[in-house]
Amino acid sequence: MELLIHLTLDNNVICLSLGDDAFANPVSLSLALKAGLKSPYLLYELLAISALHLAFLNPTRSDVHWHQAITLQSHALAIFNSDYKVINETNCVGILLFSSILGHHLLADTLAKRDPGGLETFMTNYIHCIEIHRGIHTIAMTAWPQLMKSELEPVLSASSRFTSRSPRGCDCQRIIELVDTCEELDVDDKGACQIMIRHLQVGLDAAATEQQQGYRHYMIYTWLMLAPPSFIDLLDKKRPEALILLAYYAILLHYGRTMWQVGDAGVHVFKMIRDYLHPQWKAWLQHPQELILSG
Repeated sequence: MELLIHLTLDNNVICLSLGDDAFANPVSLSLALKAGLKSPYLLYELLAISALHLAFLNPTRSDVHWHQAITLQSHALAIFNSDYKVINETNCVGILLFSSILGHHLLADTLAKRDPGGLETFMTNYIHCIEIHRGIHTIAMTAWPQLMKSELEPVLSASSRFTSRSPRGCDCQRIIELVDTCEELDVDDKGACQIMIRHLQVGLDAAATEQQQGYRHYMIYTWLMLAPPSFIDLLDKKRPEALILLAYYAILLHYGRTMWQVGDAGVHVFKMIRDYLHPQWKAWLQHPQELILSG
């Protein structure tokens, strides 16, 4: 009951609105709870992210709430894996909401960890986060026609318009040069990096110009599920070009540092990458270093 009450009274726990006032809390929460009645895994994940938020708010009880969050999330995934057989109009809303909230939870959990293993451990957790999120999101997207007839249509249409924007800024100019001139990346790898650079610049444009909170930080979460498999493979291999691109993504994290799910993760991620890379790559990190470490 504590978790449920916290979920309903604190509007910062989840946000599904993407800048659309019609789906701002408590409307988005009401929709999620209603869908959760048909999809128990969604209810368990809602309680799990509520526990995670309480862990951030109450340091003296953080161990208790972290344990709650892990237990509830594990139970949510177990129910989903047991119950899911096919996606249709009766469960597509619940599955998509589950994918979205689980993605927020996994990323917040990954960004909060400060394991002694440094970048090696972080990348293992980060790639695991991406793979789980992408897997469930892919399932949800197979029901796109049904979803576009559901109450989520305004949010999904807004998301599609946002991720389809053309980049405007030049924050990523140096990383574009690095990828384009790299002789060790094949055509597919370069294409994957270019896709991620384009989405990242769209996110940086929004962070610098959008006043609505949903649009400003939306790409922090969306960037994960837009990653092509070949880019994830580059991250797994710790290719310097992919790590430098991840350092640019840390700019987005730094812009979102007031969000409880992010905090000082931008600084933390950037420093891990800077310390891991050979000095020959440091010149390519100048732009994110200036933005992240200067204030």
